Amino acid sequence: LNAAEFESNIALTSDYIWRGWTQSNEDPSVSGGFDISGESGLYFGTWAASVTGGTELDYYFGYSAETDEGFGYDIGYIGYTYPQHDSYFGEDLDFEEIYLGLSYSFFGVIYSSGQDDAEDNLELSFSLGDTGLAATFGQYDNIGDYYSITYDLPITLAGLTVSLGYSDLSVDGDSSLDEDGLFITFSM
Repeated sequence: LNAAEFESNIALTSDYIWRGWTQSNEDPSVSGGFDISGESGLYFGTWAASVTGGTELDYYFGYSAETDEGFGYDIGYIGYTYPQHDSYFGEDLDFEEIYLGLSYSFFGVIYSSGQDDAEDNLELSFSLGDTGLAATFGQYDNIGDYYSITYDLPITLAGLTVSLGYSDLSVDGDSSLDEDGLFITFSM
């Protein structure tokens, strides 16, 4: 039998930003999750965060591996649910995606195929070696383009890592919905 590995995470951020959009109305958010993975590459987990007016609860599963040459791949499914918001302006906020991620060294790309009426998303990311500096660029179909730059500080506070970031979103066809802002995250 393959041994299963259990991991958990918790974070506090000054603003929960997802694909360029604040999910917490620019207020602090607490998040955390659990993952179980095996030597086979199979994994599953759940993650939750405080969002405006309630909670986001995600669940996911997939398969990931890396070749001897260092090329990584990850294919999986994720469901985003909002238990306190069964409908918002008459629309169900819950949605699902199937994703495929590829990585090599300090570069990564992930394509998320929105299921049913959800939009697709393409995201590129890279880091500058082990400096703690990283950037992400994304294109969310029929919604807009976004990017973020983060820096993991080379310190810990009470066992927590500290990250500073900047995010920017340009919404297609309506610049009044554009968002940008700084955020700080403490995580373990």
